Amino acid sequence: MPVELPNLRVWCRCLTLLLFPASLVAQDPPKPREFSADVGYVSTSGNTDLSTLNLGERLILRAGAWEHKQQFGSVYASQDGEQTSNLLFTNWRSDWSFRPSLALFGYIGFDRNEFAGISRRFEQALGLAAKLPTVRADRWTLEAGLALNQQRGTDGTTLNFASVRSATTYKHMFSKSAYFQQGVEFLPSLKVSEDYRVNTESALVAPISSHIAMKVAYVVRFDNLPEVGRAKNDRIITSGLQFNW
Repeated sequence: MPVELPNLRVWCRCLTLLLFPASLVAQDPPKPREFSADVGYVSTSGNTDLSTLNLGERLILRAGAWEHKQQFGSVYASQDGEQTSNLLFTNWRSDWSFRPSLALFGYIGFDRNEFAGISRRFEQALGLAAKLPTVRADRWTLEAGLALNQQRGTDGTTLNFASVRSATTYKHMFSKSAYFQQGVEFLPSLKVSEDYRVNTESALVAPISSHIAMKVAYVVRFDNLPEVGRAKNDRIITSGLQFNW
């Protein structure tokens, strides 16, 4: 998928901020509310008509021992008038911290990926999340739980199953606003041992101003037992602007 690159001046500014010494990164107290929105668009015409659009948003609300997160994301692409990608997901998660480094979480999510043969999939999960001891510029969390899944294929078949939900997230802060983040999810079915999914996202964010940043992300969605006639891997590269409040 083509990626639209910023001009050289913007990249130089981003690299300068990323190389800012990590030892000077301060740990500000969490904000009671955070909101960010991502947008990226590429369009070409001539010998090939190609367009790609990625959208995303994240809302975080904090109150006492509670933290709530809501996310939405979409990737759409077409080439020569034919749709080549149409991915959509949204979710809500609530964490209750009963210890400084431990929290119970509840999660509900929805995703659709028609080119992978999934017309809709719902997931509800409960589990435990742990924040591991790290240095000041690094954050690392682990989580594990159980989930229920309701899935419908584009061919009309339905599948309901329980699964294990395990994940880890690592975040390194280059400065207060520039960071690298790596997330990995492992979702094995408890019904069929060969049926498991692995989702990963590698993201690099560098600020341009106090509320605007450049974001480049590489997402892999792996399904070891895909729908009939579908590939196991979906790989997505996105780049664009992130707006933060």
